[in-house]
Amino acid sequence: MNGYKDKKDLAFEYHINSQKIGDILPYDKRMQYKIYPSAKKIMLDKFCKKNKFEKSEFIKILLSRKSIRTWENTGINLEKLSKLLRYSFGNRDNEFEDIQFRTYASAGARYPIEVYVLILNSENLVNGIFHYNVYDNSLELIKKGNFKKEVDDLYKNQPFEVNCPCVIFFSMIFERTMEKYGDRGYRFILLDAGHMSQNLYLVSEFLGLGVVELGASSVNDEVIDNLIGLNSEEENTFLAFFVGNVD
Repeated sequence: MNGYKDKKDLAFEYHINSQKIGDILPYDKRMQYKIYPSAKKIMLDKFCKKNKFEKSEFIKILLSRKSIRTWENTGINLEKLSKLLRYSFGNRDNEFEDIQFRTYASAGARYPIEVYVLILNSENLVNGIFHYNVYDNSLELIKKGNFKKEVDDLYKNQPFEVNCPCVIFFSMIFERTMEKYGDRGYRFILLDAGHMSQNLYLVSEFLGLGVVELGASSVNDEVIDNLIGLNSEEENTFLAFFVGNVD
């Protein structure tokens, strides 16, 4: 197979064939790590709450980061959501005239991932599906309506009640990265998602919001694409986050 189109088709084929998750093994509490028993060791500093460095706000947030699966029965307000999106995924100050960098790393600054926000309960936003417009830092209303039943059906495979006020979806546009890096570009898109996910967790922790990442729904990803209104041959959802207020 030669050429960009063939490489894109190969990545797209893998993407399509992994859209629906199969049986999941029970959670294994054993720690997973690797050691070299015969290697010489250099011991590193351990965590110490009395250490001045570890009392810094950033380190506190880093060590507090965790997945949250229960939320207050309250709506998310626009002020917190605005900060969450802006600092997790938004543009930084324009450092160079011809390049606009964002708050996360992206291979070749291609930024192949789009962000969609589904509002289920908000103090000052209508229920519906929005697109986060990074260019002018705005929310664009795509569909107005109550999609609680659809979200419940999508994630009925989860062992907890879906009572969050907000769902964030990531979608990938293959071409942005793969036209530059070829078939390796598909891996780079997934790396981008990791950078963005960690940002979302840390900013949520700072804002007093709880978030949990969901790598798969109970159905094929194309069901979510259709809900949002995406052309699945050009753009596919592949990751979701439940977000809400916590005590």
